[in-house]
Amino acid sequence: MERHPYRPGLSGIIATETEISQVQDGLTYRGYPIEELAKEASFIEVTYLLLQGELPSHEQLADFQTLLIETGNLPKPVIAAIQAIPPHIEMMEVIRTGISLLSHFDPQMEYGVFMSEVANAQYLLAMLPQLISYRYQQVHKLNPVEPNFHHSYAGSFWYMLKGEEPSQLEEEAFNAALITYADYGLAPSTFAARVVASTGSPLYSAVCSAIGSINGLLHCSSGAGVLDALQESIFSGNPEEWVCQEIAKGKRVLGFQASHHKPRDPRSAVLKDYCWQLADALGQKEMESAADTIEEIMLKVQKVHPRIEWHASRLLHYLGFEPELFMPIFTVSRLAGWVAHIIEQSENNHLFQPLSRYVGMDQRKYKPLPLRS
Repeated sequence: MERHPYRPGLSGIIATETEISQVQDGLTYRGYPIEELAKEASFIEVTYLLLQGELPSHEQLADFQTLLIETGNLPKPVIAAIQAIPPHIEMMEVIRTGISLLSHFDPQMEYGVFMSEVANAQYLLAMLPQLISYRYQQVHKLNPVEPNFHHSYAGSFWYMLKGEEPSQLEEEAFNAALITYADYGLAPSTFAARVVASTGSPLYSAVCSAIGSINGLLHCSSGAGVLDALQESIFSGNPEEWVCQEIAKGKRVLGFQASHHKPRDPRSAVLKDYCWQLADALGQKEMESAADTIEEIMLKVQKVHPRIEWHASRLLHYLGFEPELFMPIFTVSRLAGWVAHIIEQSENNHLFQPLSRYVGMDQRKYKPLPLRS
């Protein structure tokens, strides 16, 4: 037997132990089922749970929210830097740059060392929605929206993006979306954050590495292409015929898993329920009916389940968000999970240092430059 078996991409290798989330027979955060949290809890409660290990008491939740409110507005030098970035640059690239800049203005920094990763997380949770809102308003030549954290976190984030109050259903659905995306085991972006944290690098460096990873096309689709495909099926007049033709042509239907070996995403049921509620409220049941038809055929013919963005893209579409905001919204949500993993890594650290297998040339003799043709 090979002493060091090769697993491309570390597939099937247990790289660390965690108490944060489990993706097995459903998704749980610290032991709580995602279905219960999405229906009953606020995003800030779940954030506190991920960071601190337990759900907050009333006083603890109030203190946590007060810190968010008192954090203040985006630093003026950060605003100036965002204004200088050309408008065609994608939002995720701006977010990565913005977080690097914010690290220099975090009030928890003392003598060049970050003193509290939880406090850093609170600072970023307060600043990131403002950064996204400011950039979106700037690119679209809209008036800036003043931050307002006196609602729930989901309601405040909504207000910063839209400048208006959400309805109760809109706020509940948006809150559920933020909760379902907060963590999902050792996803590539989370692993990237833990690898950087294992070197002793500051939290901000680890978060930036996670953003670089989640922005990759193979990690997490933005949902824009998924929405386009679904709308194309509706415009065809026959979603069932459309998906059958896509399958017959050997095309990959966006929003679905590439392998039939993967189980159904436990988050799907939560978002699908809200999709139907929103579609019903907006009178857009045609899209949900088409989505259900395609989902049934893909399971029957291809034996594959939808990915999370199959539902999330529709939910955010019903909520009135442009596709360019889908990934930034997910980033705010996943920030809570990233920081929880960075803290856990730091508290019981082991430097990630896997082996590599050399498959290059055998040992060769050096030739002086004049002798090389």
